[in-house]
Parts: sequence; structure tokens; C-alpha cells
Amino acid sequence: MFTPLDILYIVLAFCALWLTAALFWMIWQIATILRNINVAVDEGREVMHKMESALAGIRSKFDSTASSLAHIVELAMKGVGYVIEKKMSEPPTKKTKK
Repeated sequence: MFTPLDILYIVLAFCALWLTAALFWMIWQIATILRNINVAVDEGREVMHKMESALAGIRSKFDSTASSLAHIVELAMKGVGYVIEKKMSEPPTKKTKK
């Protein structure tokens, strides 16, 4: 039969087996969590890169529109100045009553 020392060794072997299984499970869970964090960080980097590209595109469109708008405003100011100058140089007209 089994001696008490044999039973102790069997119990210690099962404890070592369960301890090893628990450590393996814990390491697996930690690795899975770290992998998920890595995937989330990569997705965040992709989103930030897309946002940066979109903002750069918007900035370039705004810059080109702003330069065009500056030319249009300058032309409008010259036109208004010309009209004001023309009105100032005309002799005043008398209004007749009927």
C-alpha cells in the first residue's frame, strides 16, 4: 500500500501541477491583455495619422482659399474706391420739384 510519505509526494506533485497550470493561465491572460493594448495603440496611431492627414488637407485648402480671397477682397476694394472716386468727381445734380 501507500505509505504516508508516498501520499505526501503524490499530493505535492498535484500541487505542483496545479500551480504550474495556474501560472501558465495567468501568463496567458497577461499576454492577451498586453496584445490587446498593443492593438489598441496601433489603431490609435492610425486614427491620429488619418486625422493629421485630414487636417493638413484642410489647412492647404484653407491657405489656397485665403490667398484667392485676399485677391478678391483687394479687387473689390479697388472697385469700391473707383466708384467712390467717380461719385466724388461728378458735379452735384439739382433735384427738381414737380
